[in-house]
Parts: sequence; C-alpha cells; structure tokens
Amino acid sequence: MKNYSWGLIIPFLIMEILTITAAIIVRDINVLVFFSLLLVQSSLGLYIFLQNLKSEINLSFAAFCGALSLWTFSVFMLQHAQNLTEVIFWGRFIYIGPILIVYFFLYFTFVFPKRSASRFEPPKLILFLPALIFLMIVPGPLILKGAELTAAGPRPLFGYAYPFFMIYFLLYFIYGILNLIRKYGVASGIEKNQIRYVFLGLFLTFLFSIITNLILPALGEARFFNLGPLFTIFVIGFTTYAVVKHRLMSIELIIQRSTVYIAATLVIMALYTGVVIVSEIYIRKILGYTSLAIAALAALFIAVLYQPLVRIFQNLTDRIFFKGRYDYQKTLKKVSQAIATKIKMEELTRLIVATLVETMGISEISFLINDRERERFRSVPVELTHAGASRYKRIELDAAASIIKWLKKNRDIMVFDEIKSQPEVAEEMERLGVAILVPIISQEELIGALSLGNKLSGDIFTSEDIGLLLTLANQTAVALDNARLFEEVVSMKEYNEEILNSMVSGVLTCDNRGKIITFNPMAEKITGYKTAEVLGRTFGEAFPQKSALSGALESTLKGRNLRHLEASIVSKERGLVPVSLSTCTLHDLRGKKSGALLLISDLTEVKELENKVRRADKLGALGTMAAGMAHEIKNPLSSMKVLSQLLPIKYQDEEFRGKFIEIMPREISRIDRIVESLLGFARATSPKFTKLNIQTVLMEDLKYYDSQANKSGVEIVREFQDVPEIEGDPDQLPQVFSNLILNAIQAMPEGGKLKVVVREGKKIESILQNIVVEVSDTGHGITPANLARLFDPFFTTKYAGTGLGLTIAHSIVDGHRGTIDVKSEIGRGTNFIVTLPLSQELV
Repeated sequence: MKNYSWGLIIPFLIMEILTITAAIIVRDINVLVFFSLLLVQSSLGLYIFLQNLKSEINLSFAAFCGALSLWTFSVFMLQHAQNLTEVIFWGRFIYIGPILIVYFFLYFTFVFPKRSASRFEPPKLILFLPALIFLMIVPGPLILKGAELTAAGPRPLFGYAYPFFMIYFLLYFIYGILNLIRKYGVASGIEKNQIRYVFLGLFLTFLFSIITNLILPALGEARFFNLGPLFTIFVIGFTTYAVVKHRLMSIELIIQRSTVYIAATLVIMALYTGVVIVSEIYIRKILGYTSLAIAALAALFIAVLYQPLVRIFQNLTDRIFFKGRYDYQKTLKKVSQAIATKIKMEELTRLIVATLVETMGISEISFLINDRERERFRSVPVELTHAGASRYKRIELDAAASIIKWLKKNRDIMVFDEIKSQPEVAEEMERLGVAILVPIISQEELIGALSLGNKLSGDIFTSEDIGLLLTLANQTAVALDNARLFEEVVSMKEYNEEILNSMVSGVLTCDNRGKIITFNPMAEKITGYKTAEVLGRTFGEAFPQKSALSGALESTLKGRNLRHLEASIVSKERGLVPVSLSTCTLHDLRGKKSGALLLISDLTEVKELENKVRRADKLGALGTMAAGMAHEIKNPLSSMKVLSQLLPIKYQDEEFRGKFIEIMPREISRIDRIVESLLGFARATSPKFTKLNIQTVLMEDLKYYDSQANKSGVEIVREFQDVPEIEGDPDQLPQVFSNLILNAIQAMPEGGKLKVVVREGKKIESILQNIVVEVSDTGHGITPANLARLFDPFFTTKYAGTGLGLTIAHSIVDGHRGTIDVKSEIGRGTNFIVTLPLSQELV
C-alpha cells in the first residue's frame, strides 16, 4: 500500500492558507468555512482512493466524497448569487450533488465492509438509471421551476419532478440504511464495529441534511439550506475512520468524549460571552474602563476552569450512560499497581486472568510463557478459584510455529480479523480458537504471550482494549523479569544454602560492622555455638574477645586476610578444638568492601592422623632400630662370648689375658654407647616445651665447637636475623644442632666454611608461622645413595659411629612439629634445613 499522506498534506496546507487569506481579504467567514470543508472532503476522498485504486470500497467512497464536494461548492455559490438568474442556475445545479451522493452511498453499502452475497442486489446500471434520469432533467424546470427573491432570501419554486426526487433520495437512503442493518446482523469482529461507525456517521449526516435541505425547503423554509454541507463532517469523520483504521475505538466512547467536550465547550463559551456582555454593558458604563482587561481575565479563568469542567461532565456521563463499561485509565492504574507487587508466576497469572475476564468478558484466555529448554511456549500451570478457572485454557505452541514466528518478527499484537491475509497464521489461530495474541517482549526478546478468545458479548476488541492489552503486556514483561529474577534469587539462595549445609567446613560471614550474617551447620558443629545465638550479633558479642574467631574476623576487616592459619577454639561441647582458619574480604558490585568471610576447618581428625603417623613412624623406627641394635650388639657380644669361653683354658696365657683386658672393656663400651643412643632416641619423643631464643641455643653450641673447628681449619659464619622466641625443649634442640654442627666440622677435615643461618620462615597474611635454621658446610658432600638412608637408625659412614645421631635429630624435630631436610652435592658440601614453628599450642 502506497502512502500518499505527505503528498496530500502539503497541498492541503497550502490551499488552507490561501483560503484563510482569501477569507481575510473579502472579510467573509463563509469563504473560510465552506472552502475548508471542501478541502477536507476532496482531500479525504482522494486519500482513500489512492490507498487502493482497485478496491470498490475505496472507489465508491472517493466518489461519494467527490459528490459531497460538488454539493458543498454549489451551496456556497448559491449563497453568494448576485441576481435571480444566478440563483436559478445554482439552485438547479445544487441537486447534482445529492443525486450522486445518495447513489454512491447506496453503492458503498453493497460493497462495505465486503460485497454482499445477497441475491437481491440489483445491477449497477439499474441502480444508476434513476440517478441518470434526474441528472438529465436537472437543468430544466422539472425539479426547480424557478425562484423568487424575498426579504428572508431566495425562495425556491419546485417543479413537478421534485416529489419524485424526494422519493428517489429517501428510497436510496433507506435502502442503504437497511443494507447496513442487514450486514450488521451477520457481521462479526472488526467488521461489525466498522458498520457501526459508518451507520452513525451516515445517519447523523443524512438526518440533519434531509431536514435542512429536503423537507424544510419543500415546506417553504429555505433559510437553513446552507447548513446541510456542514453536517457532512459526521459522515466524513466516522466513515473515514472506520475504513482506514483497523483497530477502532469504541463508538460509545467516541460519543461520550464528543458529548463531554462539546458540553464543556458550550458552557465555557456561554460563560465567556456572558462576561464580555456584562463588562461591555454595565462595568464599562459605570467605571469607564475598557473591557479588554476583563475579557483577558475571563479567558484566563476559563482556561483554568476547562479541564475540571471536562472531568465533571466525564463523571456525569459515566454515571448516566456508561455504567456497564469499565474505565480504561482506572483499570490500567489498578492493574499496574497490582502487577508491581507480584513476584511469583502463579500470582501474576491469577491477576491477569481475573482482570481480563472481569473487565473484558473474555471467553477463553491463556498465559503463555517461553520454555527455553523444551523450545515451546506453554500455558503457565496455575490453580484458579474465580470465574477464570473455567475459561483458562491450557495450550502449547512450538517455538517454530507460524504464530510465534509472526510475533517475533512483527512484535505487535495479532488480531485474527487483521491477519486473514496470511492463511497459514490465520488457520493456526482459528484451530486454537484464538481471537487475539498479545506479545510479551523483554529486552527485544519474545518471552511470552497472552492468548485471548472472543468476548462473550460478541463485541470486537477496540483500540481501547488493544491499548489496555499492550500496556498490560509491557507491565507483565517487567513483572516477568522481576519474577524470573526472584526465582533465580530464591533458587540461588536455596542452592547456596544447600552448598553451605553440605560443606565440611564451617562458614561465617559478617558485614562491615562485624554483624554476623551467615553461620552454617558445620560452623555450629565445630564451634558449639547455635545459629540463633550468633546471627544478627557482632562477632565481638557472639564470641570471646580473645577468641581466634574474633581475632581472625577483626584482622580481615582491617584488610589482612588469613590462609590456613592453625589455631584452637573452645567449643562448649568438645572443649579445645584444633582448627584451620582462612579469611577473605567481601566486596559489593562497585568493588567496595562489604564484609568478611571466614572458613573454619576442623583439624581434629588431621591431628589424630598425624599422631597415628608419628606412632607408626616411631614403631617403624623402633623396629628398624631393634634390628640394627641386634646387629650392632651381636658383634661385641660374639667377641665377648669367645673370650669368655677361652678364659678358663687360656687364663694362664699372659698374651691372652692382655687381649682379654683390651677387647672386653672396648666391646662393653660399644654396647654402652648403643644403649645410651637408644635411650636418647626414646627421650627425644617426649619434649618439654618452653619459651626459648633460638639464637642463644645456637651461640652456645657453636661456642662449644669453636676449638674443634679452629683445629680443623673450619671458619664459622653466623647470619642471624632477628626472629621471635619459639616454643621448644631446651634440652633436646641443642642435641639437634650439636649433631649437625659436629657432622659439618667432621665433613671438612682439611678445613672449609661452616655457615649457620637463622631467618624467618613462612608467613600467612603477614603473620609469621615458623623460623628456619640452616647449617651448611663446604665438605665432600653425600652421595645420593647414602642421602636416601641418611636418617635411618644405625646408618653411618663414620668409623666407630652408632648411626643414631641424625635419627635422634629427626625424631626431636618431628616432636617439635617441625621438619628437617637435607641438600647435598658431591665435592661442594651439604646443607641441613631445620624448620620450627613459633608455637606448639594452637592459638
């Protein structure tokens, strides 16, 4: 369909400007009124014609408008006739318009809104024959014989054919009206409302025009003939609106609004006129002031008064004439407010169904929502208890259905009466019993649709209904987004709660003020505190001030996070519980700190496992040691056994006695050293902890070996950092470092460098966890094979060594919850690394 709107509007505006200019020049208001009306009639007729050149509806209506224009022009010319000859000429010419008007009107009723299938429709030629006859006799005296000039204006003198003209006009008019009534009875949907518009416009136009231009002149009263063309505005307005618009406004509402504004305007005009008259007649005479100021004040007062007056008449007509109709604005406001409060899909569906069923009287309704997983649009499952329960229809549509494709493409409301030109879509709507589909669009995506059947009253969906449905769809889209977000939030909340409830670690969160927000069941189990006791309270109120939990949270809120900090907390039910604490700072979407998160891991089982491992290691070491000790003791015992067996025989042998005296004490001393080493290993498993300075311990050990180092040409280098005191056994730790220092000196018989380093060890979020002591030499080094057995009991590469020194050292360090490692390269030296925790008691 071509759009000629701008091509007609611009010439229309130019012609209207010229009309106004001409009216001002000649100072004749009739020029402005009649030529403006003539422009409207001709422009609308031309516009309808150009919309569809092949449509009988458009052609007949355009011809009807042309006839109206001809009639309007002839009335204007008759009104301005200067003599009797002009009066008679234009008086006869004036009947050409009505002859054609009533013919094209009748023809229009046969084809609008669609051609009738009636067998009684006469051929066009037969219909046009009477009109043709009258057009032929118009120039003569048969209809208008003549005229006479009177003081009241020209008075027509009718001929013999005038009564036949009246009969022709009335018969064609009545025939056309009956056509419309018959079509209205069988029409449905939008066609029914279009006929109502056409009928109202034509009826009003013909009613007033017949009175002023047909009946009154026949009775000898011709003074009102110039009013007839003015009444054509009804048929032009109503019929054009019905033909052009697909979505019509309720005709009752048009009548109501017209009545309201006309009444309000008349009252305002009466008030203004009264004020001007009173000011001119009385106030000006008494006071002598000009009435211009009073008129201006009155105009200002009336401008303020107009809208309240319109509302008064609106309410009045609502109460008197439209009690059964719903108020669109009030309904929209009410529904919008209600929708804004709905965050559940079921509640939203109930509200929409109840609103449309109650206000519009919908026969069937369905609220479809997009099921992305199944790629279908399905009705929201909901239980209804009101009248909508029997009218709620459950349907499903494939995402690839023609209806859905059309909605996605056009993103507009789909009305069955308007979609008939697309058979596939119309057939699908008819099969589902859908009269109208309203898309619900959010963020350029079709997320749902409202499917409605016909109204129970049989009325069509008017423009007000469409407006209400579109606004309702927009509000529903927002509500669906809110509902979806709510469901996602609830789902995420349940998901998070499920995670929190199933976690093996305790989880605690607090806000910036320390108020505890989250406390999961595992946190309850580990700490012994109940959720109800701590939620909503600050951690300072919920836990003791010196508690590890309070300290960790306070430290985190100050910007210092913790990672796997071992500590102990006092549980009401379990007593002292070893735990590992990890924290992090929480931030909002803007990156601003919003609180802290604390993870609490129960280390009870871990510590028990560590003890079991230590016991197993100890048992394994004891087994290895027992086997080694048996081997070590067996050799001297064998020598002692042989000597004791030979003693009775060779007692008199002086040489034998000398060897006996030499060997026996030596082997006994060897056994004694093995036993002492074994006792030392046993004592190393039970340390007694106290605060000590590791630098002091090392300085005393190094001082003891200074002379031996000097004899061997070994240079001792000390690199001590300032580290805090640690908890350790002051008797056992010196054994560890003495053994390492002695081994290092012995590994450098030809001299070298012994380096002892004390430094800080691991830190967690700037909190020192342990210290490191390194003892390194530049000796011959240890082979990889020997390095693997270095801490095995009774393994030694030294002559007369027991092989228990490093085993005891490893046991002592392990008893202090520390570690001892060794790195060595042949020819470059060996480095022993001892790591010791600052504290043995978890804090």
